[in-house]
Amino acid sequence: MASTLLSPMVDYYNDEEELDSVDEDDDRSFRGIDSEEDTEDASETDLAKHNEDDYVEIKEQMYKDKLASLKRQLTQLQEGTLQEYQKRMKKLDQQYKERLRNADLFLQLETEQVERNHIKEKKAAVKEFDDKKVELKENLISEVVLN
Repeated sequence: MASTLLSPMVDYYNDEEELDSVDEDDDRSFRGIDSEEDTEDASETDLAKHNEDDYVEIKEQMYKDKLASLKRQLTQLQEGTLQEYQKRMKKLDQQYKERLRNADLFLQLETEQVERNHIKEKKAAVKEFDDKKVELKENLISEVVLN
């Protein structure tokens, strides 16, 4: 009976040794796969880092190009040769000339109106003077006749 009891234990221990050796083989094979995966992960990381570096480099180049373009535009603006500036200045100049013309026309209109009003008032004053003159003449005649 002791041998029957020992037999499963021995088998158990023997099985454990086999399992240990299988585990070691599995560990080796997993380590091999893991190392391949690590290499793939590392290359993907390097690739991603390389792509990110390219992106940053492209972004930086775009920034430099835009900055150079803006500096060139600023120089042209200061020199007065920037096309947009010239268009806007031409438009402003046209508006300025139009406003001057309108102001001149308004001045002429107001001047003519003031002159017409002056002539009307002068005629009214002359008429009033003549009316008063006639009235006073009649009053003097009536006073002389009554006295």
